[in-house]
Amino acid sequence: MSDLVRINSNQVVTDSRNVAEHFEKEHKNVLRAIDDLVAQNSATKNMFYETSREYRGQSFRYFLMNRDGFSLLVMGFTGAKALEWKLKYIDAFNAMEKTIKDKHVKQVTSDKTKEMRAEAMLRNSISKQAKMMMEIAKMSHIKAYQDVMMAKAGNILAGENVLPMPKSERERQPLGWFCKQIGKPTTWATQLGKMLKLKGIEKRPGVNGEFVEDHAKGNHQKQVQNFEWYVDYLLPIVQREFTN
Repeated sequence: MSDLVRINSNQVVTDSRNVAEHFEKEHKNVLRAIDDLVAQNSATKNMFYETSREYRGQSFRYFLMNRDGFSLLVMGFTGAKALEWKLKYIDAFNAMEKTIKDKHVKQVTSDKTKEMRAEAMLRNSISKQAKMMMEIAKMSHIKAYQDVMMAKAGNILAGENVLPMPKSERERQPLGWFCKQIGKPTTWATQLGKMLKLKGIEKRPGVNGEFVEDHAKGNHQKQVQNFEWYVDYLLPIVQREFTN
């Protein structure tokens, strides 16, 4: 029965030529009946679509119609043979509409499967990023750096910054900063470090400063550990001991 109906613009339709042929009507009379239906009620315009075909240089019009248009048109057709064709058309419309529905369900299922697969891949990628951050934290011996990496891992898993980046409650600075506070160039930092060591002032993480991860001078690919001193601890000492 696929020759009775077809799909047009994702809608099951038949046309006035088929109806005229199967119900043994002259096509011009079928066209007139449709014209009358459209003229009587504007709501029927959504049921019929006028088009045309070319034949030997002439244009012949005909109508495409959906299930509602077909039902309205053939409602007055009577007789045993007319009833037989009505039933055939109903079966054809049902079968074709089921085909469209099945294709739609299959497409929706396929799209949902693709969406779930993409979501799983994204979750896996996020998990790998967070795991990498945690592995980096384990490799570091600096508590502050470990805390930062773990916070980043948590934020990656959450998809937003729910965990603030850890910050020391005490301000800390490298030795070059302290040199400037007493009017010395930053290049004096090495000398200052030696003088502090002679006075018995050693680096004590968590007591007078913290180790931090940094790039090596002249080689940004290499990671090094630098010590930053607590300002409230070292500045008074530096100002007292090394200010002329």
